[in-house]
Amino acid sequence: MTNLEKVLKNKPKTWIINSIFTLIVLIAVIFSFKGSSINMLRFNSIGITIRIMVTQMADLNIDFLFGRGVYSFQEGVVFLTLETLAIGFLGTLIGAILALPFSFIAAKNVVGSKFAKIGETILVIIRVFPEVVLALVIVKGFGMNALTGVLTIGIHSIGMLGKLFSEAIDNMDKGPLEALDAVGANTYQKIRYGIIPQIAADLSSVTLYRLDINVRSATVLGIVGAGGLGSSMILAAENSNWDILGTIMLAIIIMVLIVDAISSHLRAKLV
Repeated sequence: MTNLEKVLKNKPKTWIINSIFTLIVLIAVIFSFKGSSINMLRFNSIGITIRIMVTQMADLNIDFLFGRGVYSFQEGVVFLTLETLAIGFLGTLIGAILALPFSFIAAKNVVGSKFAKIGETILVIIRVFPEVVLALVIVKGFGMNALTGVLTIGIHSIGMLGKLFSEAIDNMDKGPLEALDAVGANTYQKIRYGIIPQIAADLSSVTLYRLDINVRSATVLGIVGAGGLGSSMILAAENSNWDILGTIMLAIIIMVLIVDAISSHLRAKLV
């Protein structure tokens, strides 16, 4: 018996475990379909429904697009798109500004491992709830308006941006900090001259990426009354106003593509 044959013979029989796991997954999938109560009549007519929806959505509502005729400008897609962009931008700006001090608290290079754990815990608590849940809480205090969307995105962004900022600080070159320590620099001077110049490009790139995400989130948050396109979108869907829904979806696609293109271009320049 060759050495290769001995190795193959002594190799753990992982196929048995893999087979059992695969069988369990298949049983779970079959059981989930059994209890799903699928309406086969509606399932069979899904093709006709989709064709009707697509046909009517392609017939754009120009009056609703520009906010004219029976619609005021504030009800039009153009205004709501600008509002959605503003919510995403201001929310990202607030989140980035407030995330910066939290990132220093969570950075081991600045406060040490013990205190960094406290900062990391705070950031985890901030981002533990999804944005929609956070918006449902904030809307009770600030009402159904764009401010709710800005606050929701801003608070939620603190948690994620703070984590990414702190990681950028931990991964930077420690040489400049050691040099500043050697000349007796205080904490502010180390941050100002040793940390910020090194991580500025990374911070800007991460913030732009978060802006890209937040613009999409601003659209979804409108569904719970946080301003922007989401409110009109959910109303149009509930009332089967497919021409209005198609107009909104077209605006969302164009908005996201433009923001993504600008964000990608700027990140490429920074990194």
